[in-house]
Amino acid sequence: MSQTITAEEYQRLKAIDIRAVDPNTVPDIHTVKIDTTLPPAERIRDVARQMNGNPFVYRCGGLLVKTSFSGSRTLQEVLEDCLEHSI
Repeated sequence: MSQTITAEEYQRLKAIDIRAVDPNTVPDIHTVKIDTTLPPAERIRDVARQMNGNPFVYRCGGLLVKTSFSGSRTLQEVLEDCLEHSI
């Protein structure tokens, strides 16, 4: 995954119809590992890579989950905050 995604890519990932997602193509959130030795920006890239490039969709056990974010913070800001507080 590139360092920065375009606005169009972000909207495409965010707008994905979960009913069209094959659960076998997305990781279980329990398998996603955060490498705390990486700088925050690299952690985000690594987590996105583990999530097949789409942090909005994952499995939790047998349940397919789609997340959404509201407010004025960017996805990058939200993920950085989550990663910084997950140590």
